[in-house]
Amino acid sequence: MIDRKAKFTNNFLDAYKQLNPKQKEAVDHIEGPVLVNAGPGTGKTQILATRIGKILIEQDVSPHNILCLTYTDSATIAMRKRLVKIIGPEAHQIHIYTFHGFCNQVIQENLEYFGGYRKLEPISDLEVVNVMEELIDGLDDDSPLKRFKGDRYYESVRMRKLFILMKKENISTEEMHKMSNDYLEIQSESDDYIYKRKYTNKKTGKTYQKGDLNENKYNLLVQKIDTLKAAVDQYENFLKLMDKYERYDYEDMILWVLNAFKDNEDILLKYQERYQYFLVDEYQDTNGAQNAILNDLISYWEAPNVFVVGDDDQAIYKFQGANLGNIIDFKRKY
Repeated sequence: MIDRKAKFTNNFLDAYKQLNPKQKEAVDHIEGPVLVNAGPGTGKTQILATRIGKILIEQDVSPHNILCLTYTDSATIAMRKRLVKIIGPEAHQIHIYTFHGFCNQVIQENLEYFGGYRKLEPISDLEVVNVMEELIDGLDDDSPLKRFKGDRYYESVRMRKLFILMKKENISTEEMHKMSNDYLEIQSESDDYIYKRKYTNKKTGKTYQKGDLNENKYNLLVQKIDTLKAAVDQYENFLKLMDKYERYDYEDMILWVLNAFKDNEDILLKYQERYQYFLVDEYQDTNGAQNAILNDLISYWEAPNVFVVGDDDQAIYKFQGANLGNIIDFKRKY
């Protein structure tokens, strides 16, 4: 009779045999950083699961020393089911989380540090509306974000999206200002804001030569960027209002853990010592804050055992405002 370990070793071998040569190459390369780059439907998740099986069979490592990060709750369930088939009950000991799930686990395991957040509650959609309206009501009358005709709170939705973006990408107010100024400088030399031929403004009589800056068009862009900067400057006030009402955003959990890793070395070391292998599915979908969590965890090693699976076409063509191109940065770094 085949014992349980032998049975699941055979299951792993069966899964491994189904891989093509390139997939086997990715699975076999256990040590050091690896990027699997492939399009939809090419078996990326199966490669990830098979690689975990190979690590457990060939390396002196426990299941709880492996951290697998996925993008959605459904992906964590699917990954767990695949692993059960390949390696058996040990699959339930492997730490498989979404990024938010992992951060929540860090918070729960370190309540002596995060205890202050326990009084906070997630903000509701209605409370978001109230907070944004209070924020706009408190603006000076000459603020470009405050309107006295039409919808007084017209800018509230865009401001809310901006603040969520800044949290997701872990961008500070200062960084956002620099990005805005850099964008203006680049656009001042782009074809979109340069006269293509000689032009005379009939109202002012001013003549522009080919290659001159289209001042009217460029000034409209400057006004838009100034409105953006004014909104960016309200980010800290928004955070203060959230504290006032003891509320938090879903994205705040990742920022809390990032701050903990930065301010408390012992907390970061706890997880660097716990995990020896890191795997990330759908890596092209990670935002800046999520990628910062991964980078903190693997920063202890010069050549970390990190295995990321993604599709760089999706990373290149996906635009989320201040997208940091994590998958491209991984290529450059390793």
